[in-house]
Amino acid sequence: MEEEQKKSKLIVIIFWLSAFGCFAFGYYNTVMGLRLFNAFGSSELGSWFLALIPLAMVFGGYVAAVQRKKGMIYLYLTGEIIFFIFNMTYLYPQYMGRTLVHEETRALKDSVTVYQGRIEKIAIKGNSFDLARLQRLREFQTNLLTEIKERHGFGPYATEQLKNFNELAGTSYTPERNVGSTPEQREQFYQRWKENTDLGIKNFIVKLNSNDISAEKLVNAKFEMDEISTKYIPRLEIILDDNSVVDISPEAIRNNPQIGLLKELTGKLDKVATDVNSVKQPAPFNLIVTGKETIAFPKTQKLGRWEHTLISVRERINKLDTWGIIILCFFFDMLGPFLFYFYLRKDEDEYGGCDDGAFDRPWWKCLFGIE
Repeated sequence: MEEEQKKSKLIVIIFWLSAFGCFAFGYYNTVMGLRLFNAFGSSELGSWFLALIPLAMVFGGYVAAVQRKKGMIYLYLTGEIIFFIFNMTYLYPQYMGRTLVHEETRALKDSVTVYQGRIEKIAIKGNSFDLARLQRLREFQTNLLTEIKERHGFGPYATEQLKNFNELAGTSYTPERNVGSTPEQREQFYQRWKENTDLGIKNFIVKLNSNDISAEKLVNAKFEMDEISTKYIPRLEIILDDNSVVDISPEAIRNNPQIGLLKELTGKLDKVATDVNSVKQPAPFNLIVTGKETIAFPKTQKLGRWEHTLISVRERINKLDTWGIIILCFFFDMLGPFLFYFYLRKDEDEYGGCDDGAFDRPWWKCLFGIE
């Protein structure tokens, strides 16, 4: 019997220490969550003190509820709900930040590809014959520019590709022999021929739409999308290869170059979409940023904010990693201590409570029910 009592009291102590560990977990992550609100500027001390309020509610309510003080379980649960909210605010973006940046990066990368294809079809009215001719024209341009870059000028192959380009585009460009002797001059030579062939392709598409006054605007949108693809796709792939932890402090998010790049690209895509929508009805594109969303895309520019966490969790509620964070916070903030409570709660006739005559004992004996 004495051995069983010792084991029982050991379990009580272990459960109390486990409950206190859960409270410490909730307190620390609530402090981190409060820091993200930046309510106290650069001072972290305010967050530590403010988090003491729900900690007092949790600790005091829990101890009193275990001693069967009426209604105190509700005080404890209120404090734990506050812990849960701020723990989610901190832990969700802390552990999911890189995943969320990757998801938005993939979405934008896919959008660039879709926009390119759709605008090209609109520009030449989706005619399969014209699409094939445009593809051939691009091949001639690519072959020509590759030869110029690798051979530093016009060789027989580049001359042949230029002839083919002229015949299909209706241009009359002639090969140049004065490439230049320095790397800078050669680069200028290459860029000049890139601009020449781009202009030839633009004029080719305009001719296909000779009766459409909006053709030039559509062609410009097409080439703008080509430039966006060339400039941003490699940079998006760099972001996708980066698996480092995202710093979710407000200052770091504001100055994060990757999130800044996503924001910049979003603006450019919406500009192109607006230009195309202005000359094509019904509008073929929906704007990425419409002004109606609670958080504008890319949503990671609000990473670490409560509204972002709420919206992101709702959108990703069917993902296992989202449920992992929810279960973690729920267990430490709610379920774990609550399960301990049912074992630690004093029976009606049990001696060792902290009522009246028990206050002549040390508080820790009172708390753990030790005579």
